[in-house]
Amino acid sequence: MNKANIDSFLHRLKELGALRDPDTINRGTTDRIRPAYANEWPRQLDSAVRDEFINAGITKPYQHQAEAIVKALRGADVVMESPTASGKTLAFTAPMLHFLRRTPGSHALMIYPMKALAFDQREQIRRICQPLGIDSWPYDGDTGDEARRMLRQQPCNVLLTNPEYLNMSFLGSREAWSRQPQGARFLRNLRYIVIDEMHEYRGYFGSNMALLLRRFFLYLNRIDAHPQVFLSTATCANPAEHAMSLTGRQVEVVSARDVLRPKRNFIFVDPAIPDFRYWDILRHRIEQAALAALVEGLQVLVFCPTKRFLEAAFSNCRRLVGDRGLNTDQVSAFHADLKVERRQEIQESIKAGKIRVVFTTNALEIGLDVGGLDGVIMAGFPASIMSAWQQIGRAGRSWDKDAFVLFYAMSDPIDRFFVGNLNAFLNKPFDELVVDPANEELIGRHLPSLVEETGGQVHAHEESILGTPFYNEAAKSHGTVPSGFKPQVRLNLRGGIGQSFALKRGSEEVGQIASMRRFREAYIGAIFPFFGQRYRVRSHEEQAVVLEDVEQHLRTEAGFYTVLSKADFFDGASYGGISVYYGALNVIMNFTGYRLIDDRSGEVLRTGGDEDALFQNNLHSFWIDLPQSSAAVNGIGAVEHMIRVGAMFVIPSDRFDTSSFSRTGSEFSAYCYENYPGGIGVAKKLFNVWHVALEKGLDIARNCRCSSGCQNCIEPAKSWDISNANIDKVKGMDLAESLLSAAKGGADRKFRDGLMVPV
Repeated sequence: MNKANIDSFLHRLKELGALRDPDTINRGTTDRIRPAYANEWPRQLDSAVRDEFINAGITKPYQHQAEAIVKALRGADVVMESPTASGKTLAFTAPMLHFLRRTPGSHALMIYPMKALAFDQREQIRRICQPLGIDSWPYDGDTGDEARRMLRQQPCNVLLTNPEYLNMSFLGSREAWSRQPQGARFLRNLRYIVIDEMHEYRGYFGSNMALLLRRFFLYLNRIDAHPQVFLSTATCANPAEHAMSLTGRQVEVVSARDVLRPKRNFIFVDPAIPDFRYWDILRHRIEQAALAALVEGLQVLVFCPTKRFLEAAFSNCRRLVGDRGLNTDQVSAFHADLKVERRQEIQESIKAGKIRVVFTTNALEIGLDVGGLDGVIMAGFPASIMSAWQQIGRAGRSWDKDAFVLFYAMSDPIDRFFVGNLNAFLNKPFDELVVDPANEELIGRHLPSLVEETGGQVHAHEESILGTPFYNEAAKSHGTVPSGFKPQVRLNLRGGIGQSFALKRGSEEVGQIASMRRFREAYIGAIFPFFGQRYRVRSHEEQAVVLEDVEQHLRTEAGFYTVLSKADFFDGASYGGISVYYGALNVIMNFTGYRLIDDRSGEVLRTGGDEDALFQNNLHSFWIDLPQSSAAVNGIGAVEHMIRVGAMFVIPSDRFDTSSFSRTGSEFSAYCYENYPGGIGVAKKLFNVWHVALEKGLDIARNCRCSSGCQNCIEPAKSWDISNANIDKVKGMDLAESLLSAAKGGADRKFRDGLMVPV
C-alpha cells in the first residue's frame, strides 16, 4: 500500500463514516528495514535440503537464519528471537530436515500453542518435506480417533501437536504408543523438538508448560531419547532467560530484533462517541471500516475484543456489503469455537484471496502467513503489547510490502493513552516474560501426573531435568496413583480457559464455549450471538449448552456483583500507617438476573434469571490497606485505578490477567488480584514494584488535561461502595503522592511468621 493507496483508503473511511471530523486521529509510520542476506547456504546443511529450498525460490537465507541453522547443526539447543515474518519457520525447519535425513528412522515433534498456527505451519513445511520423502501430520484434538490410532501405529517423520496433547497423549497415554512397535520408536528416536511462539507461554500457562516440559524431558531421558530443542519467538525481551525457565536447559541465542521490517502506516483513532453509546457505535465504526477496505479492494483481518462483538460486527457487515451489491462471501468470521473443518476451510480461502475481510478474535493473532494481507483493523487494544504486535504482524508479511494498521480505541484509559502517545506504543520495549516453575501450588497439581509417569521414584541425577523445587517435592512424595487412574486429564494448563462445553442447536454441535463465558454470556435465557446469528439459551446439560432459534432483534443484559475476602498472607510491609500485602483472596462472582431488550425500541420486555454464583478461591493478590481518613475515602478508588493502569507498563502480563477492586467502610483497601487460581507471578511482582506502577499511573493522570478526572486517565473503579461520582482525580493524585512519599522512606515493618514486626 503506497501513499496514494493509503490516502484513498482514508478518504473512503471518511466517506463511509468510519472516520469523522471530531475524532482524535494520530498517524505514524515505521520505515522499511531491508534484510541482510548470507553469502550462501551453510555448507554443513544436507545438500538435498539445501537444494529443495533453492528450488522453492530461496536462493540464500537471511543472515540470522544462517546463524541459527549453523548453531543447530552443531548440536546446540537454540532460541531465535526475530520479528514477525522474518523466516523463523525456515530457521528451525532446515536443521530439522537435515537431522531427519541424516538419521534414518528418526522423528521430530513440533509444539504449537494454537491450532490455527499448527495448521498453517503444517501447510508450509509440507511443501518442503514432501519432495524429500518426509511426511508430517497434526496430532491434536482436531485429529480424529481413528487417525490418531493410525499415527501411533505408523507415525509420520514429523508430528505437530499442542501442550494439551503432549500432556494427555504422549505422557498420559504413553502405553498406547509403547504397545505399537513403531509408536514406541517414535519417542525413542525423537531427534528434534520445535517450540514455536515461545512468548505465548507466560504467566499461568507458561508456568504449567515449564513443568510439563520437565516431565516430558524426564520421560524421554528414561527411554534413552535425547532430542535437540529449537525455540522461537518474535516478541520477547529476555529470550535466553525465558527459554531456560521454560525448558530447564541451556540454550544458545540468535537475537535479530531489527533485521527486517515492512513499511507500515499506523492510524490510531479515539472516536468521538458518547460514553453511554460507546460499544454499539464503536462496533458500527468497525463495520464501516471493514466495508471501506472491501470497497478499496483490500484484504484485511479485523481483530475484535470479544466473540459477542465479533458476531454482531460480522453479521452487520455482511448486511452492509449485500446492500451495496458486493459479494457477501468475501466476508467471514473466524474463532476457536468453530468446528475444525470450517476453520481450515476459512484459512484456505483467506490464502486463496477468496475471503477479503475476516472478523476474528486472537485465534488468528498467530499462525496465519498470508503475503497478500494489506492491513489489520483493531477494535480496542489487545491483551498486551506482545499481542498487539502479533496482530500487526499478520499484515505486511514481506519486508518489501507496505501495510496499514487501523486502531480504534475503546473507552478505556490504556486504549486512549496509546492514541495520544503513538510513539510510546511504537517505541515501548518488549516485556521481559515470567514463568514460575517453582510455584508450589502448580507443582502440587503436576505431582500426581509425575508420580504416575515415574512409578513414584525419582533419582538424584534427575534433579537437573526436573529442577530443584519439582524434584524435592517428588522425592519426598510417598503417594501412589490408583491402577488405571490418569491424573493428566485433570490438569488445566491454561487456567482461564477452564472446562469447555459443547454448543448444540438441536442435535448438531456447532461449537464450544468455556465455563467462564457460559456463566457470563450463556446463562439460561440469554440471547447468545454465534457466527452472525442470535440464539436463546434453552438449557444447560452436563457437557453442553442447548441453543434455540430466536428473533434477531432481541438481546439480553446481565447483572453481576463481586464479593471478596482475604484468605492468606504471604508477604507484607508497612510504611507508617500504610500497609501493603501479597496474599490470596477468595472471590465470589454473583449473577443477579438479566433483562430482555428489544433492539428496535430499546424497550425492556421482561426480566428473568435465577441467582447464581461462581466461586474462585486462592486468587493471588496485591493490596494496600489505609487507615481511615478523608483522603482515603475520596482517593482510594482513583489510586486503585492508577495502579491497575500503571501495572501494565511495568509487569510482564496481559492486561486481562488481573482485576482491581477498592472499598471503604470498615476498611479502606485497593486490590489488584490475578484472575487465575494458584498464582502466576503477577501479584508477587506487583508487591515488589507497586510504587513503580503507581508512579506510572500517576504520570498518566498528571499528563491528562482534564481537571476532575476522565476516562483518559481515571475511570470509575469496580467497587462495593464507591460511586462513580466519588472517583476524584485530584484527591486520588494527592493520595498517590503521599503513598509514594511514604514508600521512599522505606518500610518500618515487615511481615514475618504471620506478624508485622519492626524492621
